[in-house]
Amino acid sequence: MRGVNIYLPLAIHRIPEFWSKERIDYVRHAATTGLPPYALEPAPSKVGRLLDRLVFKDVKPAEVNSLLQVADKLDVDVGVDFFGTKLTAPIYVGDMSFGALSGNPNIAVAKAVTEEGVVAGIGEGGLHPEVAKYRNIVVQWASARFGMDLALLRAGLAVNIKIGQGAKPGIGGHLPGRKVTKIIAELRKIPEGSEALSPAPHHDIYSIEDLAQRVKALRDLTGKPVLVKVAAVNKIHFVAVGVARSTAEGIIIDGAGAGTGATPLSVRNHLGIPIDYAIPVVDRWLRENGARDKFLVIGGGMLYSASDIAKLIALGADMANIGTAALLSFGCIMCHSCHTGGCPTSLTNMIGARPDVDIGWASQKLRAYLRALARGLKAILYALGMDDIRELAGRRDLLALHFADPDVAEAVGVELAEEGEIAFYQDYAPVIPREIYEEGRAPIIGMGGIVPGYTYPARRPLDLLRIEAAQVTHPAVDPYREEVDVRVPLGPVELDTPVVVPALERAAVMAGYGMGALVDGAGCPEEAYCLPAHKPVRLPPSLKIEPREGVVVLDERLGGDAWLEEAVSALDQRARELGVREKMAIIAVGRLNSGADVYKLAALGADLVEPLEVFELSARRFPQDYPGRRKRYENIITSLTKELMLAMGAGGITNYYHMVGNRDLLRSLDGKAARRLGVPVAGT
Repeated sequence: MRGVNIYLPLAIHRIPEFWSKERIDYVRHAATTGLPPYALEPAPSKVGRLLDRLVFKDVKPAEVNSLLQVADKLDVDVGVDFFGTKLTAPIYVGDMSFGALSGNPNIAVAKAVTEEGVVAGIGEGGLHPEVAKYRNIVVQWASARFGMDLALLRAGLAVNIKIGQGAKPGIGGHLPGRKVTKIIAELRKIPEGSEALSPAPHHDIYSIEDLAQRVKALRDLTGKPVLVKVAAVNKIHFVAVGVARSTAEGIIIDGAGAGTGATPLSVRNHLGIPIDYAIPVVDRWLRENGARDKFLVIGGGMLYSASDIAKLIALGADMANIGTAALLSFGCIMCHSCHTGGCPTSLTNMIGARPDVDIGWASQKLRAYLRALARGLKAILYALGMDDIRELAGRRDLLALHFADPDVAEAVGVELAEEGEIAFYQDYAPVIPREIYEEGRAPIIGMGGIVPGYTYPARRPLDLLRIEAAQVTHPAVDPYREEVDVRVPLGPVELDTPVVVPALERAAVMAGYGMGALVDGAGCPEEAYCLPAHKPVRLPPSLKIEPREGVVVLDERLGGDAWLEEAVSALDQRARELGVREKMAIIAVGRLNSGADVYKLAALGADLVEPLEVFELSARRFPQDYPGRRKRYENIITSLTKELMLAMGAGGITNYYHMVGNRDLLRSLDGKAARRLGVPVAGT
């Protein structure tokens, strides 16, 4: 059967996403012509990533872009040494497994990078026999040890110990059972049709000391350099220094918004920090600790252009990890259905499904795209007056940041040329996935590009907060296999979840009571499970509220002069200062719709959280009968609690009260939001 060798129309999204038509057109143009549409953007953007707001000082984009047509004649070297192999460009096409991809794309990637002279990671799905024929690959040692044997470990140029990835920091890997076909089962050495679940932590790596032992063992066994792949988490600087001290030859840092085949939706959207916040602090800390020399730093997550790569290297990286954009170069339409096995472009469909991607066509497109990136880099480097890409590494002094606040500029260590806000807001009604109310599980999604308030509109300052996750320096906890305690004492009862249920109808009341949740209303068989029994004081959010004993409900439906999250944080801090916090319970009520929202408000200081929106929007889709409606309310409570536990486990937190009021678990992408909520800026 003829393979897929055409570009399909792009998916259309109700809310604008990072992977817009303009960005995908950039990739497709580069993959078709071998030249990027431009090397540098004409002007900094007022919204989006730091990379979009950064410019090279004293460089005129029009002049740089005019060099593209003669890029091959420019006497500059954009190649890098990769442990004895000279690459033609500082590009790592990273870590997409056989199973997440459908086979032919894996072969196309390995073929393209080897022929074009860059390098690719093969992911954790075992070594496809056709992929094994190509030299420029990096094999992966991941927590599940899928398909692990000496032949796999000794293939390619290096070994990569995967601790985490940007789309799901602190969360194990997940290949749905419907995608575990016969060949996948054989390669991964698991039963056909079973869920391929990787544990959140490596159960033999719980510290930097453990990591050092594993690095040495793999190096001794294979004779190859060992890299460590981690997610860009809030405290990535500690992680990076620890990895360097483990004697690993380098680190691959995967930022928030990076792509994936499958991840919990709330984890993808709320955990970890973007790569342009992470790389500067990592580079700075490695230098201050004497660990930067001969230590390779690769950064990735939402990168697609020559400009992105150049700026990331100037921020402190040595190489860029290009993943999603590589798939876009040979067909991805960004429909977020990777996890279903029904990819319309045949990139992530079930193994054996037809049609397959045309390997020759895909490889040719990716090669042209990689060549275009190298040509763009040459033009930029030449305009900067440099002869070698290594001269650019860590040159933050060459960059200026526009439309950001001083706190963010200081965090990333660049000159602030023009003040503004990182956050961009847009009010919209969220789509509530049916898995929440019909199945009671945490929804799974494919691909990335979603970082609220950064590459995707925020509705409130809470969206700008990023949740901490564990990477090496302390272990993550898998809530599906290990205990994560979310019980909350309130008066004479112990609630089984911090999720408060609005008493929208009798079915909601009984669902909340049956699930051991507090109900905001009357009618519970046991009075103490209904909020009125606790004689609460209900107030609109304000920074002027004085702490008091008992239950204080901050309800944004009442108006107020502050954001709900702002009032919660201020009240919690004030109560702690006065020594009355243990005698007071704070309940936050507002337009909230995920377990990640519950986590963030708890870390800001709320004991209990009532996410009104998810209940109200979901209820419109319920059946009319009482049993059906009650079951769906129960599913919502279950789903929100699971999402909360996933976020807690990702950070290694096993008890809910270890995080209540612990603002250090959060980082803000925006300086103004950081000051209002009492949390640090990302990258600090």
